Order: sequence, then structure tokens, then C-alpha cells
Amino acid sequence: MHLLRPQHPITRAFTLLEVCIAMGIGALMIGIAVMGVSGVREEHQLRKTASGIEMQVRQSLLEAISEQRSVRIALGSGTTDAQPLNAGGLLSIRRYGEKRFREPLRGEIWEFSPTGICEPIELRILAPGGSIEMAFDPLTGCARERSIVVKG
Repeated sequence: MHLLRPQHPITRAFTLLEVCIAMGIGALMIGIAVMGVSGVREEHQLRKTASGIEMQVRQSLLEAISEQRSVRIALGSGTTDAQPLNAGGLLSIRRYGEKRFREPLRGEIWEFSPTGICEPIELRILAPGGSIEMAFDPLTGCARERSIVVKG
């Protein structure tokens, strides 16, 4: 007579080493994803700042044309009769004919004429997430060149 042994299915389990390797790979993937998301957020913030500046410049140009008066944007501190440029960071400018970017002088402005023309100017904004460079067209007030660099 045979003694019947209970038949248990053979179960297979992961070893501790396999579990550690899988957790390490998962943690690495989460770390890469978090770094990627923060870079996207910083780029989005820089693009939003650049779009805001472009909109402010175009609105100033349109206001000058429609109201037939000069409109001024304050680039440097100490100007009370001009609207300040909403740069969102450290602003540097390069006016037509200048070779390098520089900090705006106290009371320095950017004027928009009622004839629909503004001075061609280049702006550089250094923000916590990176930098923006924009070159503005004197006839349209639009940024004809735009460069955004995200700190990585």
C-alpha cells in the first residue's frame, strides 16, 4: 500500500537579489522621470515669460499707434512715467550698434513711436531656470529671434 503524499504545486519565488535589482531599476526610472519633468516645467516657465514680454511689447506698439502718442517701457530702475518691463529675472540689453549685452542704466527706456516704429533692441533675461534671448523687429514689435536655454 502506498502512502499518499499530499501533492503541493511547486511554487517559484524571487530571490532577494532579484527583488533588489528590480527595485533599483524602478528607482532609477523614477529619478530620470522626475528630472525630466522639472526640466519641462522650467522650460515652460521660460517660454511663458518670453511670451509675456512679446505680448507687452506688441501691446505697447499698438497703443502708440492707436492713441497717436509715444509709449515707453522702463528698462532700468528709477523711471516713474513708463511701464516696467515684466522680465521675471535679471535683464540685460543690447541696443542697435552695441557689441555686448549690458545692464540697463538707471532711467533707461524703450520708446514706441506713434508712427509704429520702435528701436531694434535685444533682451537677455537670466532666470532661475535658464536664460532667454530675444531680438525685436523695429516695425512689428515681434521677436524675430528667440532663444531659450534651460539650466540642466
